[in-house]
Amino acid sequence: MNKKQVIVMSILVSLMLVLGITQSFFKQTFTEVALVENGITEFNEYNFEEGKYSFSLPNEWIVSEKQNKEQYISYKADFKDKENKITGYLQVIDTQNDLGVFAESDLKNLPLSYRNEQIMPFKIENVSGILSQYKTTVEKDYILENVCYYLNSDDGKIIKVLFNIKEDCYKENIKTVFNTIVSKVNTQAK
Repeated sequence: MNKKQVIVMSILVSLMLVLGITQSFFKQTFTEVALVENGITEFNEYNFEEGKYSFSLPNEWIVSEKQNKEQYISYKADFKDKENKITGYLQVIDTQNDLGVFAESDLKNLPLSYRNEQIMPFKIENVSGILSQYKTTVEKDYILENVCYYLNSDDGKIIKVLFNIKEDCYKENIKTVFNTIVSKVNTQAK
């Protein structure tokens, strides 16, 4: 390599480093702005499966935990925001099915009709799994956007986190809120 090539190469490497650092700064700032715009300032932590696992939800949200001793669902936490625009739940499902297969069959077994469905893999920070998005119509003009995350826990169970939001309240930055909440689900046993 001659001197010009070395200089050009070092400039390119320096620019790549600057871009990488800048991107991580803006990503963190964008997440914080999205949380504040949606009225979220702090999170409360909840433990489940006898303290082995945890998740965090905005402290302004109302949470109702239920220990189920059913054969299929061992834990469920219903939640909603204070304005009742966002509702949803976290479930621990006792099954050894593949996440993708389970997500598809879960969608097909919905009691409501659905449309615009998308099922795809996702990765957010240290959490990965399957993401299912679809719309449901509850009443004539009452349409919900549904965003459902499926995660594998350490003990092989499936953790399902479902968010429902009224279509007219759906903003693109709300997905950042959902991703932040899902990234705080600890699926590794303590």
